Amino acid sequence: MTILHVCNGWETTNGAANIARFVAAEQTLSGHEVRLCRYASPRELRAADEVWIHCGWMPCLWWAALWAKRAIWVPEACYDPVRLAYHGWKKRLVGPIERFCLRRTVRVVATCEAERGWIAAYEPHVAIGILDVRRFFKLEEIDERGPLHVPCRVLYLGRRHPLKGVAYLERAVEGMDVALRIVSDHSGVELEKDWNWCDVLCLPTLSENFGLVVAEALKRGKRVIVTDGAPAWEPPEANAERWWDGVCYLKGFRDGTDETRVELLKGAILGLQRQ
Repeated sequence: MTILHVCNGWETTNGAANIARFVAAEQTLSGHEVRLCRYASPRELRAADEVWIHCGWMPCLWWAALWAKRAIWVPEACYDPVRLAYHGWKKRLVGPIERFCLRRTVRVVATCEAERGWIAAYEPHVAIGILDVRRFFKLEEIDERGPLHVPCRVLYLGRRHPLKGVAYLERAVEGMDVALRIVSDHSGVELEKDWNWCDVLCLPTLSENFGLVVAEALKRGKRVIVTDGAPAWEPPEANAERWWDGVCYLKGFRDGTDETRVELLKGAILGLQRQ
């Protein structure tokens, strides 16, 4: 089988591109002929047995959906109501194009049950499956956590973007015995030094496509504070400030007030320090 993966931003380490790489690598191991691209000609798109489309709201993805013989769309939380509201006028303007292209796919793939609901609410006339992204990291093999330093070392990895919630984290640690490091542009050796430095990764997000950085942290034996803006990490019985398998999942953060968000983060860090 020949498979094309279409995504904008292969040169970056964003979640959509990384999820696409994981799926493509698995398909290659299964014996399929796989290629990654941003644009492909109509002939290439029609010739491929499957075209996987990653993320949303981009002309290169609409082009792929229009010409593909069999398209599978992985939107990576693009239809999260929080994201739909952010610069919402732009999304309403091109929404008819997005929905038309979605309806041309044979299947839309969510990364968790919450996202399945977002997709169904945005475009009910599509078949929706689930992609288990966690399996790519073999997290079930991780059973040890590193020691905690004093002061506690908290790391944030990612862009400074309003939906990432970094400002809430900065407010939460004010006056606390916490060392906070915010990293947006490290890679390679520098990034590994950041991982070695930290005790806990914090992802104070309002909307996340999956939260690959959470999996990366757990794979390295780090503790994680993550919010319900990344519902793929919701425990079986979600409870704010409850640790499970190294993860503290903050329920009520996504739809809370600014003060509630700061207090939830502060409480999670205090609970961590008591361990």
